[in-house]
Amino acid sequence: MKNAFLNNTAFLVLSCDNYSDLWTTYIDTFEKYWPDCPFDKYFATNHKDIPESSFFSIKIGNDESWSDGVMKVLIELKKKYEFVLITLEDSVLIRKVNNEEFTKIISEFEKCEGNYLKFIKKPKPTKVKNKFFGEIEKGSLYRPTCVYALWNIDVFLDLLKEEENAWEFERFGAVRSDYYDGFYVVNKNFFNILNTVVQGKWVPSELSRLKKIGVYPTISREILTFYEALILSFKTILFKIFTRCVYWKWRRFIVFKLKGYEG
Repeated sequence: MKNAFLNNTAFLVLSCDNYSDLWTTYIDTFEKYWPDCPFDKYFATNHKDIPESSFFSIKIGNDESWSDGVMKVLIELKKKYEFVLITLEDSVLIRKVNNEEFTKIISEFEKCEGNYLKFIKKPKPTKVKNKFFGEIEKGSLYRPTCVYALWNIDVFLDLLKEEENAWEFERFGAVRSDYYDGFYVVNKNFFNILNTVVQGKWVPSELSRLKKIGVYPTISREILTFYEALILSFKTILFKIFTRCVYWKWRRFIVFKLKGYEG
């Protein structure tokens, strides 16, 4: 990988002060499983300082919405970088990152002059590109995301709308992303992660898996009840069935119609 691309890319953990109880767990696991991350690393917060670590803080102050906060931090990063590899503080690494493999993937992405590359295979590619990743074609459901995804910052900014939350961005940002080519997703999951918090609460199964690898976070927020965790599992299974059984070109139309969305 060219040093120019390394120097032109930032790693960003998008967060806010309401989730500061998760910062130590994220940072500790990241520094354990990806100590040789080749990018400058940042944590976006509102006003609070992050724990002392290899990350730098970007304080964006108060934000009016999720998208407003993302815009503020991207505008700040754009002063120095062209790309950002972004994720959230509740998406915790649980296995060593293969830097050699990562370098190969990034090099191929650079050759393709891509705008976006997701390192978690959800959704899977709709068109073959190479042995590392495939294309997420226009019209795909949930085309853009902020979970271990590499973005061209200008494209990311163009797709954001100030009033949207993260879920609205994934839905409606997908429609706006149809304007752009060069959206890719890996052929197999590259990062091994846990989605530790859902709807502001710890997921019991993910918390148990953290403890199995020797990570014992301080629990200062609620844990999903058995019933809530059961509903979450049921919804996850339904979505997997939906994506396996429904042709990708139909998924956005069906979901939007069911939920009463336009687009």
